Amino acid sequence: MKRFWIAAAVSLALVGGCSSTPEKKSDAVPVPQGFDVPAGVTLTKGGTTLTEDKPASVIYQVGTKATSAITVTVSAVRKGSIKEDFTFFSLDDETKAATPFYVDITVTNEGPAGLGGAALPIFAHDSSNTNLPANDIVGTLLPCQNSTLPKSFLPGATAKLCLVYLVPKGRALQSVDLQTGSAKDAITWTP
Repeated sequence: MKRFWIAAAVSLALVGGCSSTPEKKSDAVPVPQGFDVPAGVTLTKGGTTLTEDKPASVIYQVGTKATSAITVTVSAVRKGSIKEDFTFFSLDDETKAATPFYVDITVTNEGPAGLGGAALPIFAHDSSNTNLPANDIVGTLLPCQNSTLPKSFLPGATAKLCLVYLVPKGRALQSVDLQTGSAKDAITWTP
């Protein structure tokens, strides 16, 4: 009986050791079929963490309308004050308890498609592991204006934007995430 167990153990070890060469993981960024990355643009690998003022280049597909490479730079993340900055806004109690953050970004359309008026997939990631979308502000918020891409945003154009995020009470801002695919492939900036 002992010989059987030894023979079985040796057989299993040999089978386990006879695998093919492990596949190499590719560092290449996936590119949609038929899309040519513009000359001079190096795509940023998903999952990359950056600091302020460091750019990231990604492929951004707006539904079935347009696909273009964009370069995004988060230049500043500023903490605001609901009491001071939202004085003339009508807010519910939950919003009054939130902390506003203003994220200054620069976006360059590297081409080849126009992206006029498109909403950017940039989220505030908070301490509860929640991605918060930018808030639409109706009216003028002095500390943070110009939150949307221009109506005409053709290849070669650059826009400076400010996005407003209201982080609920009891949570902290962890990062600003550019998410053109899955959450695990988001490119993050840590303030």
